[in-house]
Amino acid sequence: MKRGDLFIRLTAAVLFLAVASYVGVYVYNAVVTTFVTTEAIGYSIEETVPTNGFIIRTEQALTDAGSSVLPIVSEGEKVALGQVVAVELLGHEALETASEIRSLNMRIAHLESLSGDIEAAALQSVVNLSRSIHSGDFSRLEEAALSIRANIFTDNRLTPSEELPLLRDRLRVLEARSEDMRAVRASVSGTFSQTVDGFEHIAPGVLVEIVPSVLENLFSAPSSTSGAGKLVTEFKWYYASVMDVADASHFTAGRRIPVQFSGVFHAEFDMLVESIGRREGDRCVVVFSSDIGIHNVAALRGLRADVVLDTITGIRVPREAIHLDDDGATYLYLHSGNRAERVDVEILREAGDGYLVRDGADSGTPLRAGAVIIVKANNLFHGKVVG
Repeated sequence: MKRGDLFIRLTAAVLFLAVASYVGVYVYNAVVTTFVTTEAIGYSIEETVPTNGFIIRTEQALTDAGSSVLPIVSEGEKVALGQVVAVELLGHEALETASEIRSLNMRIAHLESLSGDIEAAALQSVVNLSRSIHSGDFSRLEEAALSIRANIFTDNRLTPSEELPLLRDRLRVLEARSEDMRAVRASVSGTFSQTVDGFEHIAPGVLVEIVPSVLENLFSAPSSTSGAGKLVTEFKWYYASVMDVADASHFTAGRRIPVQFSGVFHAEFDMLVESIGRREGDRCVVVFSSDIGIHNVAALRGLRADVVLDTITGIRVPREAIHLDDDGATYLYLHSGNRAERVDVEILREAGDGYLVRDGADSGTPLRAGAVIIVKANNLFHGKVVG
């Protein structure tokens, strides 16, 4: 065999292997294509500061009663000066009598408020109960439940005009028999709470320039308590929280901040930063206030909370979908029509097993909630036909 023939054959073999390899890779990519997508989802991350603190209100305990006291108004209910809020039981039948008097009063008040349309009253009962639950206002929850029972679950064939005289007669009989009870009346108007913890004497005025050790000492030993309950006389209430000075430096007096309570009480309030106290070591007291929701916090004292510093919103993207080019720019590919579209992104925060990136509505890109993100694909490039 001539040397030229051997060279030609070797060259042909190399070319054949190259073509075969190319075809093999092409076939492999066509058959074993990795193509994974996911929908872009709007996502928010809250930066919070955890803290512990105490709720302080303008309040006073009712002390003119003995140990056997039965409240006859609801927790969180607003009461007027001189209104009977509880009864002191002086005999063994007093408990039953007081309970029935309370139920009769609520039933009479409910019937007096009706317009005469029983079906409409039943519907309104359900609406009132739903509003009470969704708003978190439980001060009238017992009345709403009583209204549900009376209008829907009771087979009452009497009209309100027929039932009212009977209920009033029964109430007069019970009140005439109430010599074994003594009324406890509200000495001031306010919001009633049955819970008395012995710290009712601590007023908001003590919070001026208070330091953590003084705040904690104030709530270390309660004074004597009363079984009659208490009255919160102001709608405005305060949350005095102890936190690190470094965390407190993020707040400014006069700014409104979301405060998320946790533990025994779960709720969020938009609260005003009243003051940032003097430094004591590496801690200080930050005081927040609110003039809504007193009926929900009238019975509470020591609480944990997360104070929201900032809320960052964007689009959550899986880690595998993020690419980095030679210039250090981060980008991903969207599945637009049947092609891959490169979109540069700005990473805001890590988010679990992914990243939170700036929403395209803010950065002027097509990356919006609902867009299709290409998580995995073979040999991606801008404009490539995929899917």
